Amino acid sequence: MDALLPHDPQWVGPYRLEGRLGEGGMGQVFLGTSPGGRPVAVKLIRAELAGTGRFRERFAREVEAARQVGGFHTAQVVDADPAAASPWLVTAFIPGPTLHRAVAEGGPLDPVAALRLGAGLAEGLAAIHRCGLVHRDLKPGNVIVAEDGPRIIDFGIARAVDASSLTATGSVIGTYAYMSPEQIRADRAGPASDVFALGAVLAFAATGRGPFDAPSLPAVVQRILDEPPALDGIEGELRAVLTDCLAKDPADRPGVEGLPARFAAAVAGTARVAPPHHEPTVVAAPSGRTPQPPAGPVPAAGPRQDPRALAAEATRTHAPPTSPAPPAPGTPAPGPYSPAPAARPHTPAPGPHSPDGPVPGRPTTPVTAPARRGPSRRALLIAGASAAGLAAVGVPAYLLLRENDVMEGPSGTYELAFSPDGNTLAAAGGDGEIWRWSPPGKKAGVTRIGIAPYVQAHVFTPDLKTLYRADEHRILKWDVATGRTVGTFTGETTGKDQDGFVHALGLSPDGKTLAASSGRGLYLWDTGSGSRLALHEDVKNGPAAYSPDGSMLVTGSPVQLRKGSADAVLATLDATVANGAVFSPDGQLLAFGDQGDGVRLWNTATRQDVATLEGHNSPVQAVAFHPDGRTLATGDRDGKVIIWSTTSGTSTATHEPGSSVEALAFSPDGKKLAAGCGSGTSSGGNDTVWLWGTG
Repeated sequence: MDALLPHDPQWVGPYRLEGRLGEGGMGQVFLGTSPGGRPVAVKLIRAELAGTGRFRERFAREVEAARQVGGFHTAQVVDADPAAASPWLVTAFIPGPTLHRAVAEGGPLDPVAALRLGAGLAEGLAAIHRCGLVHRDLKPGNVIVAEDGPRIIDFGIARAVDASSLTATGSVIGTYAYMSPEQIRADRAGPASDVFALGAVLAFAATGRGPFDAPSLPAVVQRILDEPPALDGIEGELRAVLTDCLAKDPADRPGVEGLPARFAAAVAGTARVAPPHHEPTVVAAPSGRTPQPPAGPVPAAGPRQDPRALAAEATRTHAPPTSPAPPAPGTPAPGPYSPAPAARPHTPAPGPHSPDGPVPGRPTTPVTAPARRGPSRRALLIAGASAAGLAAVGVPAYLLLRENDVMEGPSGTYELAFSPDGNTLAAAGGDGEIWRWSPPGKKAGVTRIGIAPYVQAHVFTPDLKTLYRADEHRILKWDVATGRTVGTFTGETTGKDQDGFVHALGLSPDGKTLAASSGRGLYLWDTGSGSRLALHEDVKNGPAAYSPDGSMLVTGSPVQLRKGSADAVLATLDATVANGAVFSPDGQLLAFGDQGDGVRLWNTATRQDVATLEGHNSPVQAVAFHPDGRTLATGDRDGKVIIWSTTSGTSTATHEPGSSVEALAFSPDGKKLAAGCGSGTSSGGNDTVWLWGTG
């Protein structure tokens, strides 16, 4: 898997993208994570194709038909959005290399393995054809060699574009070496065209080369149209069936319905293949196990599985529902972003990988269609498990709250922030004091500032040198070191009582603009000159939080997503309250407490809800993202802090300081989580700042 490029999206629909799997004529294929924490393959269609209404109509029809395709050897569609700005298709992720890679690394298949492969692929094509689809792009790069049999991928959109629609871009559906004569002539390509491609794919599997390979593209085309296939070294029934499949006239080719039985009957026959010029292939075994000869239908070597695949294998084959098996000795522990190990589904859960060929280093965990709500298997495994047990199934340490420090702080802590180097933690409270610890746990000093008559919004600058604190209808700018005011920003003082009171403060990432929401509207001030930049009276109250790059601002009630300049509305959320609203580090996700006791996750790119996290019993007041963007901390009025995995939507740790949680902050390295409480746990107590280690 390759890393995402700077221009790649971070999210497609509700699916978070983790890396690039490949690229073809239709678009890019990404490894993604479903809302339930499952790995999926996401195909994003190219903009030049999406710009035509004809394509969108055909794409929508083909996706709908593809959803109906069943069968053991086909890839089933999980999700799709043909109406999106860039249409996309999602399928589950299949473990195993492509046939192209398997043959390139392990050599040609023996006759029996090639016949078994043919039986599986023919069965898959039959399932596709029964739904009125024609693949039109069957090739070694679109066949995945899984442990339990081959899978055909990329069939869901294979007929959505024809050759003429891609002429302008210089692309043609299919790889020429595996295209039927009628495809090359731009004639109607029906089911018989897929039979021709099947013959060419199996010839490649049995010999390591295509039956019409030639030094140039014109020569390949000429051979397909006019010359017999090169089947040197293939004998017996395998040669006979391939010769029939590769007939020039579609009417002379066998029907796909009878091919599975024909291949199966030939397995015990007399087919022979010339001896390969390499050592016999042995499937790579996970570390710590003894390699065994291949037992599956296609004995081809594949890449070493990554730890996620090993964890999934252990779970589905050895572990009871509530007790995951530890990894084999010598197996590296799963990484911190590992998808949840999944129980083996009753039916295969295939999905596309690379559109045109092998992609090294991909994760290989099988998945099923994502569940939008409800506890996942991972959540069930986490319940009651020890730290060692959690590590065995890939739950990273930073999701688990460990020993904590309870620090004396302000009588009520309403704002917390770490310095950029993580060596200082600052807290501001309603008693007119700013507390600092350096390192956290050791008090460095207390700065006394004026006491405000009401508890209102606070925000530190990133360097912790300045605190902005609302004071009724104005905002005072405090120097943290001296406790002196160095600026005042005044709102409207006319109108109803408290009409101009500030509800929330937000500081732009560059520190140059201060946003304040109030009952009169949204204020913007220049922090350097103190001059008012704007008052937007069309949006009132609610949060005032900038995205990390400053391009977006969430504010208002009902909640709005605005441009960073606040002069244009990008979207209106289906929410009237957004407590503790905060953007993920990449700006692709917005998290906030709703007016009940849930936590909403909202995709800023697609303008859609991703999930609602349910686990609190009182309104959520504070929200903070871990620097990795995949972990979220939330705190509620009853004094409960919950750590969530945003990829699986499940809680991984809970702690109860015992008093209303007003502020949360992760350290820049993600190894500490601080919580600020509205009061101490006892009358007059100052245990208002709690600190947990997270890694």
